[in-house]
Amino acid sequence: MMNDIFMEYMLRKQKDQKDIMIITGLAVLAVILSLVLIILMFSVAAAMQTGQGIFSIGFLLLAGVWYGFYLLVGMRSVEFEYILTNSEMDIDKIMSKKARKRIASFDFKSAEIVACIDDNAHNADYRNKTVTDVLDVCGNKALSPVYFADVLMNDKPKRILFQPTSKMLETIRKYNPRNVFIFE
Repeated sequence: MMNDIFMEYMLRKQKDQKDIMIITGLAVLAVILSLVLIILMFSVAAAMQTGQGIFSIGFLLLAGVWYGFYLLVGMRSVEFEYILTNSEMDIDKIMSKKARKRIASFDFKSAEIVACIDDNAHNADYRNKTVTDVLDVCGNKALSPVYFADVLMNDKPKRILFQPTSKMLETIRKYNPRNVFIFE
């Protein structure tokens, strides 16, 4: 009789070129909106000959633009949490350390293959099989090996790219020893 196994592992997604481009675009947009608001504030105040209320509203709008920029940039700060309960894995995406979203849930017992993408003995499935739906939930790919798992999620084949700990891999292999290959 096996005891229940529960493991959690969290890793931070490294910002890639796409993230940097989005943040840069948001910064440029915030600056442009700020300049437009400032020009509008002064032109409306000059036309009305009094600017008390206009400047108050304008500064509130300016603060709203930069607060929105802060929130949107924070959403580019992503962490992935792997939760392994016996043979079932749940993967959550945590944005800005506030918002959590379940992005995958599957059972390794039914995995077609789980192997390291760098394992030449077993990565022929990774390189030769075309999969239409790939979920990349890796952090910094340079720090630890990336594994792929071909699984069924909602009765559809899906390839998961992830970076499990060695302890997680050993647990996963216990539930599907024929299809889980640990790269040494």
